Amino acid sequence: MMAVLSAASSCKAWLSVESEDRILEEKMFSTTDGFYTALNGVYIDLVSKDLYSGTFGPTTPDILAQYWNTEADSHLSGSLALFQNEAKKTAVNSCWTRAYALILNLNKIIGHCDNGVLPTLDYNIIKGEATALRALLHFELLRYFGPAYKVASGAAAIPYMTSADPKVGEVLSVQKVLAMVNADIEEALALLEQSDPVVKYGKNESGQGPVSSRNIYSYRNLRMNLYAVKALGARVNMYMSSLSSYRAKALEYAEAVIADAAQWFPFTTREEANGVTIGVKDRILSSDILFAVYSTKRGADIYEQNFSNTLQINRLLAMTPNGYKAMLPYESDLRTVQWASRKDVAGNDVMCLVKYEAVEADGFNFPYMIPVLRMSEMYLIAAECYALEGKDELAYARLNSLRNARQIPSASSALMAEIEKEYIREFAGEGQYFWYCKRNNFTALTCLYDRTRPDKSVSADTYLFALPQAEEGYRDGTN
Repeated sequence: MMAVLSAASSCKAWLSVESEDRILEEKMFSTTDGFYTALNGVYIDLVSKDLYSGTFGPTTPDILAQYWNTEADSHLSGSLALFQNEAKKTAVNSCWTRAYALILNLNKIIGHCDNGVLPTLDYNIIKGEATALRALLHFELLRYFGPAYKVASGAAAIPYMTSADPKVGEVLSVQKVLAMVNADIEEALALLEQSDPVVKYGKNESGQGPVSSRNIYSYRNLRMNLYAVKALGARVNMYMSSLSSYRAKALEYAEAVIADAAQWFPFTTREEANGVTIGVKDRILSSDILFAVYSTKRGADIYEQNFSNTLQINRLLAMTPNGYKAMLPYESDLRTVQWASRKDVAGNDVMCLVKYEAVEADGFNFPYMIPVLRMSEMYLIAAECYALEGKDELAYARLNSLRNARQIPSASSALMAEIEKEYIREFAGEGQYFWYCKRNNFTALTCLYDRTRPDKSVSADTYLFALPQAEEGYRDGTN
């Protein structure tokens, strides 16, 4: 597996915003291997704590969503959990810089794809993945720095960068950014539908088929494969679901993924989750992950820095037993393997997220995976779309498919409330529940870490993050 990713480290020095060595750049893109080296460099950098090891996944969104008890005096995340402006700025400024640097690198790759070097198969996969990653990163930035679509779709949000020129782009409206995200998704799908091995071989962890000579075509769940791009399309259009046309598109994408990808990305079994199959618990429930980034330092960078009970109380992100029991009331729930009851350094009982704790499992990738897109989200999107259309029977069918797969009883009432509960349970440490709240413009956030405490009142402005200082004037037109 490591051979898929290791070649990229050598490209970081030249594939940067500041690089002006055009001769070296042209040499890099003179071979197919050079293209893959460049693209792998982007995948490696997605693991940064400013992106999917933190700000886009395990930490910042869930702090905002009130998963973690940050009430201790001087807790390092206390101000952020209260949505204080300076804390919000500090939390997200680095993700802006890092994401746009990677977008510029992707634009270099995309721009060189038409230089005649790449065979058709490689052209479709490389350009398809790079274009999909560009859409993904812009969408992640939009969710932070733009208002919710249903609140102000015409308001200024962020630039959409399609050029390798590192100059500041025009700040576009939420609607325009999302239109460009969708355009990139459609282009990526058109390319990947022609060539992605995932259609015939699934994750392809054993290197099957005519493309087996390149393990770059394997491990499709660690790359933006065809089904992951469709899942992104479902997520993006669901973000705009206040309009029925986008809701219909979200449902179309979600149902397509469910129909076509389920055979390759089945739900994790109890035996897999509990470690009966290989002797190690699969706590991230990896089987249905459509796309994950890969980090050999996941345990050290995520678990030990945020969720370990050995951390000082002012750093630890944990739940109270009360909050945990309200979130996961069924002992049969497979997601209980992602949590452990432990003592913090002061001797208090806490529930720690052990989803990302380091484990040894030779020959398996799940100990190093950080989920980005899951099959389970497609079931929740479909359920919500049906519910909003008044098709409750279909909504319950999709919702209960997920609940039963996670080994809990079917729901039969309070449909929208049960969909929300599944977002809370399913995406702890993955950040998606906060964005569910933002797109629905909730005015109160449940205190998940301790249900005895009152809800947190929020507004549309609470969900909006200021552009980095150097960019602020572009939003209000003063620059």
